[in-house]
Amino acid sequence: MANFDGPGFSMVDESWIQTKAIDIEPSTDFSPYLSRILEDCVWNGNRAIVFDVYWDVESVNTKSERPLSSVKLSTKNLCLFLRLPNQFSDNLKDLYRFFASKFVTFVGVQIEEDLVLLKENHGIVIRSYLEIGKLAAVARGTPIVEFLGARELAHKILSCDTSRLDSIQSKWDEAGGDDRLEAAAIEGWLIYNVYDQLQQ
Repeated sequence: MANFDGPGFSMVDESWIQTKAIDIEPSTDFSPYLSRILEDCVWNGNRAIVFDVYWDVESVNTKSERPLSSVKLSTKNLCLFLRLPNQFSDNLKDLYRFFASKFVTFVGVQIEEDLVLLKENHGIVIRSYLEIGKLAAVARGTPIVEFLGARELAHKILSCDTSRLDSIQSKWDEAGGDDRLEAAAIEGWLIYNVYDQLQQ
């Protein structure tokens, strides 16, 4: 199994998130990391993976032509950040197959537009997904939470301290690689725990 040998970060509940950032080149075999994410997801029982996608907004003028620039995948214990190449390469088929997995549910905040763009731009169809804001709105009987971002939603559902995330985001342009990876880990941890809380 792949070793998540990037920095690890302690969350406010003292759990530990191990991280890994990978710049994908045509020769990069990142499939062991996807397998590790899937394995950790299944071990934790609820079979959910938090994901977020980021688009290249500088090279094109319309949403319908935006290529993926990076992908974040998080489980209870792991956070994987993949920076993607400008041009399609065969090894990205591993990522596309991963997205098509029938074994997991992909969870995110306000992700429906991203799902449309994934299909239109890359032919990726995610079989099972959950818009966590909609679940929270139904579970709590509060429609407005459907439209909250990750941090605000987590504050409403978990009432947890997000000051470390706030601190990183307030100085984002100056933040280093480890700080940004910690922010990704915290966001994944927040949404994972919102999902876990709402499933109880």
